[in-house]
Amino acid sequence: MYQRTVLPVFAVLTAVFAIPVAAQEDLHPINPEAQELIDSGAIHMPDGLWSLSEAVDGCSLQRNFLLDDNRVTLAMKRLQGGYPIEFALVGGEFEPDEPLQAGFQPGRNGLEEHRFIGAASAGDRKGVFFSAQPFPRGGFAAPAQSVLAPDTQYFIAQNDEGYAVVLRTGRIDLALDALEQCGERQLASLGVDLNRPNGISRSAVLLNADEFSDQFSRAYGRVIQQQRRNVESDLHIRLVIDGDGTLAHCHAGDGLTPRALREAVCDMVRKNGEFRTALDNNGQPIADTWSTRVAFRIMMDQPGADGTIHRARD
Repeated sequence: MYQRTVLPVFAVLTAVFAIPVAAQEDLHPINPEAQELIDSGAIHMPDGLWSLSEAVDGCSLQRNFLLDDNRVTLAMKRLQGGYPIEFALVGGEFEPDEPLQAGFQPGRNGLEEHRFIGAASAGDRKGVFFSAQPFPRGGFAAPAQSVLAPDTQYFIAQNDEGYAVVLRTGRIDLALDALEQCGERQLASLGVDLNRPNGISRSAVLLNADEFSDQFSRAYGRVIQQQRRNVESDLHIRLVIDGDGTLAHCHAGDGLTPRALREAVCDMVRKNGEFRTALDNNGQPIADTWSTRVAFRIMMDQPGADGTIHRARD
């Protein structure tokens, strides 16, 4: 299950277990350049079908789009349903150090802005990737994804410099369904049956989650020193906990976080984690998942800017 556990630590960074929320008021209108592409028909059209790749650390879909001789590839990777999607846009002129706004349209009333952006590539073509839900969070009584996804026509990406790309995706619900079904198959291969034939009376839990913030902070500091650059990211992790209460798998699902940090997080949880097993409605132990987000943030004005880890007072 997806936990809403929040454990702040303030030091050179913040390591927080939380759930990201994309607020409706954060959305940006489609800029004039993107609208002109739509009105003039100068949009990238699909070149082939969606291509699915399956893996236990996330299923991926990708599709090519063409406008004259310019090819843009849109890829979507997801660990399982409900998790953010890693979107990769390869072949445009977006840069990883520049914020962009992107999303499916029609959808919510605007596009979500993304500031945590990584560099992507396909052969000699360069691009960017970022993490987001298929549709930003809506306000009260806003239509759900199941209502929005069948009506989408475009994937739009734009930046503040006036550059935009419009891809003619058409309805996106079938592609999202394929990703979700793929994720369920991968979980089944790990022993987790989401159909729950006997139901579930108690979910699996990482019991000592609050003990990891300082450990993650130290690992984060080491990664920053090694890479000689600041790194801010949201790291989604999923633990597969066996019926005997042991950790079977740890997946760090955010490629925006350096690999060394992703591996360090899973290593710490494997070595020091204490787990409670899940039970079905008959009281029998079953395999289950426990998931959360770790937000790594630089906090240079907080105690610990000298490199010493301090725990915040209650």
